Amino acid sequence: MRRLAALALVLLAGTASASAKGVVAQECTGCHTSRRTEPQTRFANGLGRWTDSQCYGCHAEINDVARKRQKREPDPRYFAVPVREEKLAHLATTPLSYMNAPELLEEPGHAVPRISARGLAAFLKRPSTLSQKEGSRAPRMMAYPALRPSDVQDIAALLAVRLPVKEAPRARLTTQERPAAEALWKARCAACHTGPRPLSGRDGVSLGLYTPEWTYEYCREPSPHAREGRQMPEVPLTLDEAKLLHRLFDEQRREQERELDARVTRLAVKQAATPGPVPPTMLAYLWGPFFRDATCVHCHATSPRAASAFTADAQGLKTYLKKKSGEEFWRRLETRALEAEHGLVAASPGMPMAGVELPSELRALVARWVVDGCKDTEGKSWCRR
Repeated sequence: MRRLAALALVLLAGTASASAKGVVAQECTGCHTSRRTEPQTRFANGLGRWTDSQCYGCHAEINDVARKRQKREPDPRYFAVPVREEKLAHLATTPLSYMNAPELLEEPGHAVPRISARGLAAFLKRPSTLSQKEGSRAPRMMAYPALRPSDVQDIAALLAVRLPVKEAPRARLTTQERPAAEALWKARCAACHTGPRPLSGRDGVSLGLYTPEWTYEYCREPSPHAREGRQMPEVPLTLDEAKLLHRLFDEQRREQERELDARVTRLAVKQAATPGPVPPTMLAYLWGPFFRDATCVHCHATSPRAASAFTADAQGLKTYLKKKSGEEFWRRLETRALEAEHGLVAASPGMPMAGVELPSELRALVARWVVDGCKDTEGKSWCRR
């Protein structure tokens, strides 16, 4: 990403629906089950031959090679790693993503279901940030905006998530209940769960993933769900108060979704475009190295779900520009920056999905390229008029 930012500055100076029993299930298996570390076959030198959905295992192995390379330990897998030398050196101290993906989403042995069916569906359609760390707030989770109710049940079964047998129907807070819920949130939760970098790592939108019953139990001291090293203090909370808070979480999510989508609607490519013509080096970059540097190829080169919408190569870009538009191409990149501000995925997800937003300088150059007609290196325009 630093390379992208630096390159942008130099240049400036000179979804299809998928069944949970198919692609979606494969993607979940590759990050959240014990099979995530099992490659399909092995290369002769030992590096795993990973499928598109096995993000966790592939990244884990590349990170391991990077650490050994830094320690100057011999490793035959080094020669098969599809990463540039400078990037590999960077990975030794800053590992690739997906390493924080929990293998088990459900904590076994508890009588109270932890994850809400409604909360899980909302999270899968429009993921929110569950862990705030240094860097971008962009959610590092694949989005499934076309998810169906039956898909949620399939995914829960695949990942051994025990959903509640019955959940209370969604009910909006009344004019009397809203102030009471907000006062409860401010008094018991806000100190650790608000702000751009919440101390707990979870804001109200993210807390909506869980059930009120779990929240009530989790806040008890001693909590039956407490794990070693837990830092959350005792929070006196009744079950009715927990239910009230979760209704507030639902409304916070809806409000955040509306605010984010309104900002996406207001995006204007001409206002975002950098002044002046697009440098020739930028044109060569956009039609070549960009696809790899911006991580497009991770999903849009071979993954069936992503490649059906856009293929990450020059021909695929031409097809996309004629079918959609250059403005839509830019809008997806700009949307990711807004998602990073909100810690929430938009109705039409930004790109790179599950990755960090591209540098603002690069996005401004893409906007100028679109305004100028999406020209290739030969000067031909590909933007749909």
